[in-house]
Amino acid sequence: MKFGIFSNGLRHNKVAADSYDEDLAEIVAADRLGYHEAWVSEHMGSWLPDAVPLAELMISKAVGVTSRIKLGPAVRLSPPFHPLDLAVSAAMCDHLLRGRYLFGFGSGVPFVRNMERRGLTNDMRHPMMMESIEFVLKAWTATEPFDWHGKYWQGTGITITPCCYQSPHPPVAVATGQLALIRMAAEQGWTMIVPQFDAPGAIAAKAKADLNAAAETRGKGTRAQLTVARHVFVADSVAKARNTLRDDVQKAIEEWKRVNPERFKGYLPPGVNAADLTFDQAFDTGLFIGGDPDTVFAQLRDVCEQSGGFGTLLLVMGKDWASGEARERSMELFMHEVAPRLETLH
Repeated sequence: MKFGIFSNGLRHNKVAADSYDEDLAEIVAADRLGYHEAWVSEHMGSWLPDAVPLAELMISKAVGVTSRIKLGPAVRLSPPFHPLDLAVSAAMCDHLLRGRYLFGFGSGVPFVRNMERRGLTNDMRHPMMMESIEFVLKAWTATEPFDWHGKYWQGTGITITPCCYQSPHPPVAVATGQLALIRMAAEQGWTMIVPQFDAPGAIAAKAKADLNAAAETRGKGTRAQLTVARHVFVADSVAKARNTLRDDVQKAIEEWKRVNPERFKGYLPPGVNAADLTFDQAFDTGLFIGGDPDTVFAQLRDVCEQSGGFGTLLLVMGKDWASGEARERSMELFMHEVAPRLETLH
């Protein structure tokens, strides 16, 4: 198993620059501590996100202050942008990172209203994404200029310069539950990112769909390509983790209830509605994994066993929960005292 962070930045600083600095500091810490990869959310930095290529801007800044960690957007929202622009910006990032770049793409989430604000409709998200990734892959691999006459995008004499640094292109990742995209990912051997709100049963279902599709298409998909994000906080004790997180995370839970209460469906105690969910209930049902290193290891081992296993674990970062010092100490305790034991799991 490999380990990384998901910089899913939603902070509440009055000045967005402060949020970006905190996000970058966590990426730098992950690089120093030996995390393998950092995926940067497209809607990151401050509350009320917008769909602009913030992830690649952050990644471009992180290039100069990191040395080993792989970096990628999770995910580049494809429908709002012409795929030629996606292909070109990703190829440039691939060169800036000299092979440390990862390309995650997706369609975004409906509650942010990225489509409507651009004169598009939500039902266009998936078909536009599917056409977009076909365009991007062709732009990266075509040896001669080509024309494109699709349903959503047009172009003639298309070519990109420079070509990707990695051959034939950067590793690709998707974050979706849509079967058509799972099938494509399985056939191509792409990474499939599972969000932090998916319970172990949902992880297992996505893994099964991926593996079945790989078998049907004689594809390259394996459990090694499955990347799972989790809320993890390592402290001196369970009580310390619980008490440190409670007030800050309860505020986040109230925000999530207003935006998308469906995300709690795998973590509701019997008889509890999403509108009534508390931090302590979410902590007890596993939405938040926290405590001393032994407890955190045991909880993550259970997630692995219940889901059938996966290749990479991402710790969710980018939140203003606890202090910066406590978050960095959690990252350090995890890598030194939890990760070595998880690596032995099969």
